[in-house]
Amino acid sequence: MKLVKLLALLCGLAPFPAQAKEIRLLLFDAKTHENFAGCLNCDKSDPEAVCNDYGAYGSRLMTNSIWNLHGTFGSKFSDDSPWSAGGEGLVVIDDSGKFYGHFSNNLSINRNQPTLANVRYLLKLYATYDDLSIVRDLLCER
Repeated sequence: MKLVKLLALLCGLAPFPAQAKEIRLLLFDAKTHENFAGCLNCDKSDPEAVCNDYGAYGSRLMTNSIWNLHGTFGSKFSDDSPWSAGGEGLVVIDDSGKFYGHFSNNLSINRNQPTLANVRYLLKLYATYDDLSIVRDLLCER
């Protein structure tokens, strides 16, 4: 794991930017904003965190996880996945419903929308490694 972090730093990929702990960045499907995909910046122990190995949104095996290659939010072939080059991906909002931008690998969506540094970091990692396991490890195992 340390080798992967070292490679990320050498490739110019800065560590995941810190967010204010009081603002939870929540992921929802871009079409309806009803299907929850986890909390982007919550502590690993939070059941809703995308970094909780045993949670519904952080496990590589759970259907609603962005890390499940075969799940709705993890497959690069799903319109609801942030890793899809052609889909809408996810939206990022906080607990009060404030919109922070899209989490999408679709360049036509990202071109005209605000994008959080956290999301840009993840998309850059994905573009560099094309491997969700590596991206997850770099985000979650810091």
